[in-house]
Amino acid sequence: MERSHHVGAWWLAAGWLAATAHADVFYVAVDGADDPARDGRSPASAWATPAHACTRVPAGLHRIQLGPGEFVLREPLRVPSGVELVGAGRDATRMVASAEWPIAPSLTGIGPAAEFLIVLDRATNVAIRDLELASPPPRLIAGAIRAVGGADLSIERVRVRDFRWNGLAFELSHRVAVRHCEILNASRERHGHHGGLIRTRWIFDSEVVGNRIVSTDGGAYGYKGSGHERVRILGNWIEVAGEFAIESAHENEYGLEIAYNLLTRCVSVPKGGQGADPAERGCAWSVRIHHNVMTDSYAVEGPRNHLEVDHNWIRCEKPGGRIYTHHGGVNHGPVRIHHNVIENADRGLIWMNEGLAEDIEAAHNTVIFAEAGPRAGRVVDAWSSERLNRWVIRNNVLVAPATEPRRFMPLERGVPSKITATHNLCVNIRDVPEGNFTAEVPGFRGEGARPCPFYAPAGPDSPLVDRGVESGFPFRGTAPDLGAIEWDGEPFRVGPDAAPGSAGVTR
Repeated sequence: MERSHHVGAWWLAAGWLAATAHADVFYVAVDGADDPARDGRSPASAWATPAHACTRVPAGLHRIQLGPGEFVLREPLRVPSGVELVGAGRDATRMVASAEWPIAPSLTGIGPAAEFLIVLDRATNVAIRDLELASPPPRLIAGAIRAVGGADLSIERVRVRDFRWNGLAFELSHRVAVRHCEILNASRERHGHHGGLIRTRWIFDSEVVGNRIVSTDGGAYGYKGSGHERVRILGNWIEVAGEFAIESAHENEYGLEIAYNLLTRCVSVPKGGQGADPAERGCAWSVRIHHNVMTDSYAVEGPRNHLEVDHNWIRCEKPGGRIYTHHGGVNHGPVRIHHNVIENADRGLIWMNEGLAEDIEAAHNTVIFAEAGPRAGRVVDAWSSERLNRWVIRNNVLVAPATEPRRFMPLERGVPSKITATHNLCVNIRDVPEGNFTAEVPGFRGEGARPCPFYAPAGPDSPLVDRGVESGFPFRGTAPDLGAIEWDGEPFRVGPDAAPGSAGVTR
Protein backbone atom coordinates (compact mmCIF):
# COMPACT_ATOMS: atom_id res chain seq x y z
CA MET A 1 0.00 0.00 0.00
CA GLU A 2 1.11 3.60 -0.58
CA ARG A 3 1.68 4.21 3.08
CA SER A 4 4.94 2.29 2.72
CA HIS A 5 6.25 4.90 0.25
CA HIS A 6 6.00 8.03 2.41
CA VAL A 7 9.22 9.99 1.95
CA GLY A 8 10.20 11.26 5.38
CA ALA A 9 7.56 9.31 7.34
CA TRP A 10 10.43 8.00 9.38
CA TRP A 11 8.45 6.90 12.41
CA LEU A 12 6.63 4.01 10.70
CA ALA A 13 8.05 0.72 11.89
CA ALA A 14 8.87 -2.09 9.48
CA GLY A 15 6.28 -4.30 11.12
CA TRP A 16 3.52 -1.80 10.41
CA LEU A 17 4.53 -1.51 6.77
CA ALA A 18 4.51 -5.25 6.26
CA ALA A 19 1.14 -5.61 7.94
CA THR A 20 -0.60 -3.06 5.74
CA ALA A 21 0.01 -5.23 2.68
CA HIS A 22 -2.73 -7.58 3.92
CA ALA A 23 -5.41 -4.95 4.66
CA ASP A 24 -9.00 -5.57 3.64
CA VAL A 25 -10.57 -3.09 1.19
CA PHE A 26 -14.13 -1.83 1.55
CA TYR A 27 -15.81 0.15 -1.24
CA VAL A 28 -18.08 3.21 -1.18
CA ALA A 29 -19.69 4.58 -4.34
CA VAL A 30 -22.25 7.29 -5.10
CA ASP A 31 -24.46 4.63 -6.71
CA GLY A 32 -23.97 2.15 -3.86
CA ALA A 33 -26.46 1.34 -1.10
CA ASP A 34 -26.22 1.36 2.69
CA ASP A 35 -27.95 -2.01 2.80
CA PRO A 36 -27.25 -4.32 5.79
CA ALA A 37 -27.08 -7.17 3.30
CA ARG A 38 -24.08 -5.63 1.54
CA ASP A 39 -20.58 -6.24 2.85
CA GLY A 40 -18.78 -3.48 0.90
CA ARG A 41 -15.97 -5.86 -0.09
CA SER A 42 -16.35 -5.36 -3.83
CA PRO A 43 -17.51 -2.56 -6.16
CA ALA A 44 -20.66 -4.59 -6.80
CA SER A 45 -21.52 -4.54 -3.09
CA ALA A 46 -20.35 -0.99 -2.40
CA TRP A 47 -21.97 1.10 0.30
CA ALA A 48 -23.31 4.57 -0.44
CA THR A 49 -21.85 6.79 2.28
CA PRO A 50 -18.54 7.16 4.12
CA ALA A 51 -20.50 7.47 7.40
CA HIS A 52 -22.03 4.01 6.95
CA ALA A 53 -18.65 2.56 6.02
CA CYS A 54 -17.05 3.92 9.21
CA THR A 55 -19.71 2.17 11.31
CA ARG A 56 -19.23 -1.15 9.48
CA VAL A 57 -15.44 -1.28 9.14
CA PRO A 58 -13.77 -2.31 12.40
CA ALA A 59 -10.60 -0.78 13.76
CA GLY A 60 -7.58 -2.44 12.19
CA LEU A 61 -5.50 -2.37 9.05
CA HIS A 62 -8.26 -1.76 6.52
CA ARG A 63 -8.96 0.61 3.65
CA ILE A 64 -12.18 2.43 2.81
CA GLN A 65 -11.97 3.11 -0.92
CA LEU A 66 -14.18 5.99 -2.07
CA GLY A 67 -15.19 6.12 -5.71
CA PRO A 68 -15.44 9.30 -7.76
CA GLY A 69 -18.22 11.79 -7.14
CA GLU A 70 -19.48 13.98 -4.30
CA PHE A 71 -20.35 12.65 -0.86
CA VAL A 72 -22.35 14.96 1.42
CA LEU A 73 -21.70 14.65 5.16
CA ARG A 74 -24.29 15.75 7.73
CA GLU A 75 -22.14 15.18 10.83
CA PRO A 76 -18.48 14.52 11.59
CA LEU A 77 -16.97 11.38 10.14
CA ARG A 78 -14.99 9.40 12.73
CA VAL A 79 -12.53 7.11 11.00
CA PRO A 80 -11.61 4.02 13.09
CA SER A 81 -8.00 3.54 14.16
CA GLY A 82 -5.85 1.68 11.67
CA VAL A 83 -8.06 2.56 8.69
CA GLU A 84 -7.11 4.34 5.47
CA LEU A 85 -9.72 6.59 3.84
CA VAL A 86 -8.76 6.88 0.18
CA GLY A 87 -10.44 8.67 -2.71
CA ALA A 88 -10.02 8.38 -6.46
CA GLY A 89 -8.03 11.64 -6.55
CA ARG A 90 -8.63 15.15 -5.26
CA ASP A 91 -10.12 16.14 -8.61
CA ALA A 92 -12.41 13.11 -8.61
CA THR A 93 -13.64 12.41 -5.05
CA ARG A 94 -15.17 15.16 -2.96
CA MET A 95 -16.59 15.16 0.58
CA VAL A 96 -18.58 18.28 1.46
CA ALA A 97 -20.52 19.57 4.44
CA SER A 98 -24.29 19.61 4.19
CA ALA A 99 -25.95 23.01 3.85
CA GLU A 100 -27.90 22.15 7.03
CA TRP A 101 -24.79 21.55 9.17
CA PRO A 102 -25.18 23.35 12.55
CA ILE A 103 -22.57 26.08 13.06
CA ALA A 104 -21.54 27.87 16.25
CA PRO A 105 -21.83 31.67 16.44
CA SER A 106 -18.17 31.98 17.50
CA LEU A 107 -15.07 29.79 17.61
CA THR A 108 -12.07 29.40 19.91
CA GLY A 109 -9.02 27.15 20.17
CA ILE A 110 -8.76 24.62 17.38
CA GLY A 111 -12.55 24.54 17.03
CA PRO A 112 -15.32 22.18 18.24
CA ALA A 113 -15.36 18.56 17.11
CA ALA A 114 -19.01 18.96 16.08
CA GLU A 115 -17.97 21.34 13.30
CA PHE A 116 -15.31 19.36 11.44
CA LEU A 117 -15.86 17.06 8.47
CA ILE A 118 -13.51 14.42 9.90
CA VAL A 119 -12.65 13.91 13.58
CA LEU A 120 -9.65 11.79 14.54
CA ASP A 121 -9.60 12.49 18.28
CA ARG A 122 -7.61 9.72 20.01
CA ALA A 123 -7.34 7.82 16.71
CA THR A 124 -4.11 6.05 15.76
CA ASN A 125 -2.65 4.80 12.46
CA VAL A 126 -5.11 6.62 10.21
CA ALA A 127 -4.33 7.79 6.66
CA ILE A 128 -6.52 10.08 4.54
CA ARG A 129 -5.54 10.77 0.95
CA ASP A 130 -6.54 11.50 -2.64
CA LEU A 131 -9.76 13.46 -2.15
CA GLU A 132 -11.14 16.95 -1.63
CA LEU A 133 -12.73 18.22 1.60
CA ALA A 134 -14.90 21.35 1.42
CA SER A 135 -17.76 23.29 2.93
CA PRO A 136 -19.24 25.28 0.08
CA PRO A 137 -19.94 28.99 0.71
CA PRO A 138 -21.88 30.72 2.03
CA ARG A 139 -22.37 28.22 4.88
CA LEU A 140 -18.88 27.33 6.04
CA ILE A 141 -18.10 24.98 8.92
CA ALA A 142 -15.05 25.30 11.18
CA GLY A 143 -12.63 22.94 9.47
CA ALA A 144 -11.87 19.80 7.52
CA ILE A 145 -9.89 17.51 9.86
CA ARG A 146 -9.42 17.69 13.62
CA ALA A 147 -7.28 15.40 15.78
CA VAL A 148 -6.81 15.76 19.53
CA GLY A 149 -4.69 13.13 21.22
CA GLY A 150 -4.06 11.24 17.98
CA ALA A 151 -0.96 9.44 16.77
CA ASP A 152 0.49 8.17 13.47
CA LEU A 153 -1.82 10.26 11.30
CA SER A 154 -1.10 10.85 7.61
CA ILE A 155 -2.88 13.38 5.38
CA GLU A 156 -1.64 13.14 1.79
CA ARG A 157 -2.69 14.64 -1.55
CA VAL A 158 -5.83 16.10 -0.03
CA ARG A 159 -7.38 19.39 -1.16
CA VAL A 160 -8.88 21.34 1.74
CA ARG A 161 -10.89 24.37 0.72
CA ASP A 162 -13.44 26.87 2.02
CA PHE A 163 -13.62 26.56 5.81
CA ARG A 164 -14.16 29.24 8.40
CA TRP A 165 -11.58 28.71 11.17
CA ASN A 166 -8.81 26.05 11.08
CA GLY A 167 -8.68 23.88 7.96
CA LEU A 168 -6.48 21.16 9.48
CA ALA A 169 -6.24 21.17 13.28
CA PHE A 170 -4.01 18.95 15.45
CA GLU A 171 -3.54 19.14 19.20
CA LEU A 172 -1.56 16.95 21.63
CA SER A 173 -0.80 14.56 18.77
CA HIS A 174 2.26 12.52 17.87
CA ARG A 175 3.71 11.63 14.47
CA VAL A 176 1.42 13.67 12.25
CA ALA A 177 2.30 14.04 8.55
CA VAL A 178 0.63 16.52 6.18
CA ARG A 179 2.19 16.00 2.77
CA HIS A 180 1.55 17.27 -0.76
CA CYS A 181 -1.83 18.78 0.04
CA GLU A 182 -3.57 21.91 -1.26
CA ILE A 183 -5.08 24.04 1.49
CA LEU A 184 -7.05 26.93 0.02
CA ASN A 185 -9.00 29.63 1.87
CA ALA A 186 -9.49 27.28 4.80
CA SER A 187 -9.64 30.00 7.47
CA ARG A 188 -11.92 32.76 6.23
CA GLU A 189 -13.43 34.21 9.41
CA ARG A 190 -12.09 36.10 12.41
CA HIS A 191 -13.40 35.15 15.87
CA GLY A 192 -11.57 37.48 18.23
CA HIS A 193 -8.41 36.64 16.33
CA HIS A 194 -7.55 34.83 13.11
CA GLY A 195 -7.14 31.09 12.80
CA GLY A 196 -4.82 29.17 10.50
CA LEU A 197 -5.12 27.15 7.34
CA ILE A 198 -3.17 24.64 9.43
CA ARG A 199 -3.45 24.99 13.22
CA THR A 200 -1.43 22.96 15.72
CA ARG A 201 -0.91 22.94 19.48
CA TRP A 202 1.66 20.70 21.11
CA ILE A 203 2.51 18.24 18.38
CA PHE A 204 5.51 15.94 18.44
CA ASP A 205 7.75 14.18 15.88
CA SER A 206 5.68 15.50 12.99
CA GLU A 207 6.10 17.11 9.57
CA VAL A 208 4.31 19.42 7.14
CA VAL A 209 5.99 18.88 3.77
CA GLY A 210 5.43 19.89 0.15
CA ASN A 211 2.03 21.58 0.55
CA ARG A 212 0.47 24.54 -1.23
CA ILE A 213 -1.13 26.76 1.43
CA VAL A 214 -2.92 29.78 -0.04
CA SER A 215 -5.33 32.33 1.36
CA THR A 216 -6.85 35.06 -0.79
CA ASP A 217 -9.98 35.62 1.33
CA GLY A 218 -9.81 36.47 5.03
CA GLY A 219 -6.88 37.32 7.26
CA ALA A 220 -5.68 33.84 8.13
CA TYR A 221 -2.26 32.59 9.13
CA GLY A 222 -0.79 30.05 6.74
CA TYR A 223 0.48 27.84 9.57
CA LYS A 224 -0.35 28.72 13.17
CA GLY A 225 1.11 26.57 15.91
CA SER A 226 2.70 26.47 19.36
CA GLY A 227 4.67 24.08 21.52
CA HIS A 228 6.42 21.93 18.90
CA GLU A 229 8.86 19.14 19.65
CA ARG A 230 10.89 17.81 16.70
CA VAL A 231 8.59 19.19 14.00
CA ARG A 232 9.60 20.00 10.42
CA ILE A 233 7.85 22.47 8.11
CA LEU A 234 9.60 21.82 4.80
CA GLY A 235 9.20 22.68 1.14
CA ASN A 236 5.79 24.37 1.32
CA TRP A 237 4.38 27.24 -0.73
CA ILE A 238 2.70 29.54 1.79
CA GLU A 239 1.01 32.57 0.26
CA VAL A 240 -1.46 34.41 2.48
CA ALA A 241 -3.20 37.73 2.08
CA GLY A 242 -3.58 38.66 5.73
CA GLU A 243 -1.59 37.46 8.73
CA PHE A 244 1.81 35.80 8.98
CA ALA A 245 2.94 32.93 6.78
CA ILE A 246 4.01 30.99 9.88
CA GLU A 247 3.47 31.84 13.51
CA SER A 248 4.57 29.82 16.52
CA ALA A 249 4.43 32.09 19.53
CA HIS A 250 4.69 32.14 23.33
CA GLU A 251 5.26 28.43 24.06
CA ASN A 252 8.61 26.67 24.46
CA GLU A 253 9.87 25.15 21.22
CA TYR A 254 12.17 22.15 20.89
CA GLY A 255 13.58 21.48 17.44
CA LEU A 256 11.11 23.33 15.19
CA GLU A 257 12.62 23.40 11.68
CA ILE A 258 11.26 25.77 9.00
CA ALA A 259 13.13 25.16 5.75
CA TYR A 260 12.95 25.21 1.94
CA ASN A 261 9.62 27.04 1.94
CA LEU A 262 8.43 29.92 -0.19
CA LEU A 263 6.91 32.43 2.26
CA THR A 264 5.20 35.64 1.20
CA ARG A 265 4.73 36.97 4.71
CA CYS A 266 6.51 37.03 8.07
CA VAL A 267 7.71 34.10 10.18
CA SER A 268 6.78 34.99 13.76
CA VAL A 269 8.31 32.96 16.61
CA PRO A 270 8.35 35.24 19.70
CA LYS A 271 8.56 34.20 23.31
CA GLY A 272 8.71 37.29 25.48
CA GLY A 273 10.98 35.80 28.14
CA GLN A 274 13.86 33.37 27.99
CA GLY A 275 12.41 30.02 26.99
CA ALA A 276 13.61 26.58 28.01
CA ASP A 277 16.93 25.30 26.74
CA PRO A 278 16.17 22.97 23.80
CA ALA A 279 19.08 20.75 24.85
CA GLU A 280 16.80 19.55 27.65
CA ARG A 281 14.92 17.59 24.96
CA GLY A 282 17.93 16.66 22.87
CA CYS A 283 17.53 19.46 20.30
CA ALA A 284 20.23 21.81 19.01
CA TRP A 285 17.92 24.84 18.70
CA SER A 286 14.47 25.96 19.65
CA VAL A 287 13.71 27.14 16.10
CA ARG A 288 15.84 26.99 12.97
CA ILE A 289 14.71 28.94 9.88
CA HIS A 290 16.85 28.08 6.87
CA HIS A 291 16.96 27.81 3.07
CA ASN A 292 13.65 29.60 2.58
CA VAL A 293 12.69 32.13 -0.07
CA MET A 294 11.04 34.96 1.86
CA THR A 295 9.47 37.94 0.11
CA ASP A 296 8.15 40.08 2.99
CA SER A 297 10.44 42.84 4.26
CA TYR A 298 9.26 42.04 7.80
CA ALA A 299 10.96 38.68 7.70
CA VAL A 300 11.45 37.15 11.19
CA GLU A 301 9.77 38.33 14.37
CA GLY A 302 11.32 37.51 17.75
CA PRO A 303 12.52 37.39 20.41
CA ARG A 304 13.34 33.72 20.70
CA ASN A 305 16.37 32.20 22.38
CA HIS A 306 18.37 29.41 20.70
CA LEU A 307 17.12 30.72 17.35
CA GLU A 308 19.04 30.18 14.13
CA VAL A 309 18.20 32.04 10.90
CA ASP A 310 20.52 30.95 8.10
CA HIS A 311 20.94 30.43 4.36
CA ASN A 312 17.68 32.17 3.44
CA TRP A 313 17.12 34.27 0.35
CA ILE A 314 15.14 37.19 1.74
CA ARG A 315 13.93 39.00 -1.35
CA CYS A 316 11.98 41.93 0.07
CA GLU A 317 9.08 42.76 -2.23
CA LYS A 318 7.07 44.92 0.20
CA PRO A 319 8.20 48.03 2.09
CA GLY A 320 8.08 48.72 5.78
CA GLY A 321 9.87 46.00 7.68
CA ARG A 322 13.10 44.86 9.27
CA ILE A 323 14.80 41.51 8.83
CA TYR A 324 14.98 40.44 12.49
CA THR A 325 12.97 42.25 15.18
CA HIS A 326 13.08 41.88 18.95
CA HIS A 327 9.70 42.92 20.35
CA GLY A 328 9.94 43.22 24.13
CA GLY A 329 10.75 40.70 26.82
CA VAL A 330 14.02 39.74 28.49
CA ASN A 331 15.87 37.35 26.20
CA HIS A 332 19.41 36.14 26.82
CA GLY A 333 19.82 34.41 23.45
CA PRO A 334 21.59 33.02 21.67
CA VAL A 335 20.33 34.21 18.28
CA ARG A 336 22.46 33.44 15.21
CA ILE A 337 21.69 35.09 11.87
CA HIS A 338 24.13 33.92 9.22
CA HIS A 339 24.69 33.21 5.53
CA ASN A 340 21.51 34.97 4.37
CA VAL A 341 21.23 36.88 1.09
CA ILE A 342 18.95 39.85 1.72
CA GLU A 343 17.85 42.06 -1.17
CA ASN A 344 16.00 45.36 -1.14
CA ALA A 345 15.95 45.79 2.65
CA ASP A 346 14.27 49.13 3.29
CA ARG A 347 14.81 49.37 7.07
CA GLY A 348 17.53 47.46 8.91
CA LEU A 349 19.05 44.04 9.55
CA ILE A 350 18.40 43.91 13.33
CA TRP A 351 16.06 46.11 15.35
CA MET A 352 14.77 46.04 18.91
CA ASN A 353 12.45 48.22 20.97
CA GLU A 354 11.54 47.29 24.57
CA GLY A 355 13.09 44.65 26.80
CA LEU A 356 16.58 43.19 26.80
CA ALA A 357 18.28 41.38 23.90
CA GLU A 358 21.52 39.52 24.54
CA ASP A 359 23.88 37.32 22.52
CA ILE A 360 22.79 38.16 18.99
CA GLU A 361 25.28 37.33 16.26
CA ALA A 362 24.95 38.36 12.61
CA ALA A 363 27.68 36.84 10.46
CA HIS A 364 28.28 36.17 6.77
CA ASN A 365 25.15 37.91 5.51
CA THR A 366 24.93 39.80 2.24
CA VAL A 367 22.55 42.72 2.74
CA ILE A 368 21.52 45.02 -0.12
CA PHE A 369 19.57 48.03 1.12
CA ALA A 370 16.88 49.79 -0.92
CA GLU A 371 16.05 53.44 -1.24
CA ALA A 372 13.47 53.94 1.50
CA GLY A 373 13.19 57.71 1.95
CA PRO A 374 12.22 58.75 5.49
CA ARG A 375 11.87 55.10 6.55
CA ALA A 376 15.51 54.26 5.92
CA GLY A 377 16.88 52.60 9.05
CA ARG A 378 20.31 51.83 10.47
CA VAL A 379 22.01 48.50 9.77
CA VAL A 380 21.51 47.49 13.42
CA ASP A 381 19.39 49.52 15.78
CA ALA A 382 18.53 49.68 19.47
CA TRP A 383 17.35 52.50 21.68
CA SER A 384 19.89 52.41 24.52
CA SER A 385 22.80 50.38 25.88
CA GLU A 386 20.65 49.12 28.76
CA ARG A 387 18.61 47.08 26.28
CA LEU A 388 21.33 44.97 24.72
CA ASN A 389 24.46 43.00 25.50
CA ARG A 390 26.96 41.05 23.43
CA TRP A 391 25.86 41.76 19.89
CA VAL A 392 28.46 40.59 17.36
CA ILE A 393 28.31 41.79 13.74
CA ARG A 394 31.07 40.33 11.55
CA ASN A 395 31.99 39.04 8.09
CA ASN A 396 28.94 40.67 6.47
CA VAL A 397 28.63 42.61 3.22
CA LEU A 398 26.48 45.70 3.69
CA VAL A 399 25.58 47.71 0.60
CA ALA A 400 23.44 50.85 0.65
CA PRO A 401 22.54 52.95 -2.41
CA ALA A 402 24.87 55.86 -3.09
CA THR A 403 21.85 58.16 -3.12
CA GLU A 404 20.84 57.09 0.40
CA PRO A 405 23.73 55.95 2.60
CA ARG A 406 22.88 54.11 5.81
CA ARG A 407 24.28 54.59 9.30
CA PHE A 408 25.85 51.49 10.81
CA MET A 409 24.35 51.86 14.31
CA PRO A 410 23.13 54.55 16.70
CA LEU A 411 25.99 56.51 18.20
CA GLU A 412 23.82 57.84 21.03
CA ARG A 413 22.97 56.45 24.47
CA GLY A 414 25.99 54.16 24.71
CA VAL A 415 24.81 51.66 22.09
CA PRO A 416 28.26 51.19 20.41
CA SER A 417 29.72 49.99 23.72
CA LYS A 418 27.52 46.86 23.54
CA ILE A 419 28.13 45.94 19.88
CA THR A 420 31.28 44.30 18.50
CA ALA A 421 31.39 44.99 14.76
CA THR A 422 34.46 43.95 12.76
CA HIS A 423 35.43 42.51 9.37
CA ASN A 424 32.35 43.80 7.58
CA LEU A 425 32.61 45.19 4.05
CA CYS A 426 30.61 48.43 4.00
CA VAL A 427 29.54 50.21 0.83
CA ASN A 428 27.83 53.59 1.31
CA ILE A 429 27.60 52.96 5.06
CA ARG A 430 28.29 55.85 7.45
CA ASP A 431 29.92 55.83 10.89
CA VAL A 432 31.67 52.53 10.21
CA PRO A 433 33.50 51.30 13.34
CA GLU A 434 37.21 50.58 13.26
CA GLY A 435 38.17 47.08 12.17
CA ASN A 436 35.87 47.04 9.15
CA PHE A 437 36.43 47.56 5.41
CA THR A 438 34.98 50.14 3.06
CA ALA A 439 34.83 49.96 -0.72
CA GLU A 440 33.19 51.71 -3.63
CA VAL A 441 31.93 48.43 -5.07
CA PRO A 442 31.14 45.20 -3.24
CA GLY A 443 33.10 42.90 -5.55
CA PHE A 444 30.24 40.56 -6.50
CA ARG A 445 30.35 38.44 -9.62
CA GLY A 446 27.24 40.35 -10.67
CA GLU A 447 25.92 37.88 -13.23
CA GLY A 448 24.16 34.55 -13.34
CA ALA A 449 21.27 33.35 -11.25
CA ARG A 450 20.46 35.04 -7.96
CA PRO A 451 21.41 34.56 -5.24
CA CYS A 452 24.25 32.37 -6.51
CA PRO A 453 26.49 32.84 -8.37
CA PHE A 454 25.40 36.49 -8.60
CA TYR A 455 26.60 37.36 -5.07
CA ALA A 456 29.72 35.20 -5.15
CA PRO A 457 33.11 36.97 -5.26
CA ALA A 458 34.15 38.24 -8.69
CA GLY A 459 37.37 36.28 -8.80
CA PRO A 460 40.36 36.04 -6.46
CA ASP A 461 40.94 39.82 -6.40
CA SER A 462 37.46 40.60 -5.07
CA PRO A 463 37.46 42.54 -1.77
CA LEU A 464 35.32 39.70 -0.38
CA VAL A 465 37.98 36.99 -0.62
CA ASP A 466 39.85 35.87 2.51
CA ARG A 467 38.95 39.04 4.43
CA GLY A 468 36.90 37.58 7.27
CA VAL A 469 37.65 36.32 10.74
CA GLU A 470 36.97 32.73 11.78
CA SER A 471 33.58 32.43 13.46
CA GLY A 472 32.97 28.70 13.68
CA PHE A 473 31.79 28.12 10.10
CA PRO A 474 33.75 26.12 7.48
CA PHE A 475 35.58 28.11 4.83
CA ARG A 476 38.00 27.76 1.93
CA GLY A 477 41.27 29.63 1.52
CA THR A 478 43.40 31.27 4.20
CA ALA A 479 40.44 33.03 5.87
CA PRO A 480 36.66 33.17 5.39
CA ASP A 481 35.25 35.17 2.52
CA LEU A 482 32.87 37.97 3.41
CA GLY A 483 29.14 37.74 2.83
CA ALA A 484 26.70 34.88 2.50
CA ILE A 485 28.47 32.78 -0.11
CA GLU A 486 31.79 31.11 0.66
CA TRP A 487 32.76 30.64 -2.98
CA ASP A 488 33.38 27.07 -4.07
CA GLY A 489 31.60 27.05 -7.42
CA GLU A 490 28.54 25.25 -6.08
CA PRO A 491 25.01 26.64 -6.48
CA PHE A 492 23.40 28.18 -3.43
CA ARG A 493 20.16 26.19 -3.35
CA VAL A 494 17.10 27.74 -1.81
CA GLY A 495 13.35 27.44 -2.11
CA PRO A 496 10.76 24.68 -2.48
CA ASP A 497 12.56 22.80 -5.24
CA ALA A 498 15.55 22.22 -2.96
CA ALA A 499 13.60 20.43 -0.24
CA PRO A 500 13.74 16.64 0.03
CA GLY A 501 10.45 15.12 -1.10
CA SER A 502 8.89 18.43 -2.12
CA ALA A 503 8.68 17.98 -5.89
CA GLY A 504 5.45 19.23 -7.40
CA VAL A 505 5.02 22.37 -5.29
CA THR A 506 3.89 24.94 -7.85
CA ARG A 507 2.28 28.32 -7.72
